[in-house]
Amino acid sequence: MFGPNNGFNNMNQMNMNQMNQMNMNPMNQMNMNPMNQMNMNNQMNMNQMNQMNMNNQINNMNQMNMLSRIKEEYDMCVQDNDLIQIGCNFGLINNNIYLWRITMVGPKGTPYEGGLYTIHATFPMNYPANGPEFKFMNKIYHLNVDFKNDLGHICINSINEWRIRGKVKDLPFYTVKQALFDIFCLFYNQGVEGAYDQGMANQYLNNRDAFNAEAKRWNDLYAKM
Repeated sequence: MFGPNNGFNNMNQMNMNQMNQMNMNPMNQMNMNPMNQMNMNNQMNMNQMNQMNMNNQINNMNQMNMLSRIKEEYDMCVQDNDLIQIGCNFGLINNNIYLWRITMVGPKGTPYEGGLYTIHATFPMNYPANGPEFKFMNKIYHLNVDFKNDLGHICINSINEWRIRGKVKDLPFYTVKQALFDIFCLFYNQGVEGAYDQGMANQYLNNRDAFNAEAKRWNDLYAKM
């Protein structure tokens, strides 16, 4: 009396076994795995794109902050009475905020008196983490300005530390204004220890009149207003 139901149950059991066998079939698994892999790859690509977008947003924000900082410093320098009094004038090269053109007038009582000296300041892309590079653009006969190997490069420890290491020892809040005053002090001071040319340094130490005469000659040749 239970035969037909048992037969029906047996058929159901066979169908279930067949379905389970199909799911376990390597071919079916192969058909599903590529889809899963594609979905995983798409998810990874989306994550990478999201990370790139976040990085771009951060870089854009940093760029805007940096531009704002440079513009603010430029405006402050242009209007700064202390810098005006030492004869500093400012302009931008090709209207590029990263490239400043600064002029200084050689002070009285020095071999550079009456000379008009042009200095270029090049700001790095990560400013103010690292400071700008300053160079004299016209020749100056000075122990700490290199015109043999690196045209116009200035040897001042504070400026070099700021440019290379991103900070100045004992001067954590070093600014462009302070750097320009350090450069202006070069007209009065010669650092023998930081001299680029040993022959020039010997002349400065042993025959100051000859050194000053040569500095004045260069001033008249290359920095005449």
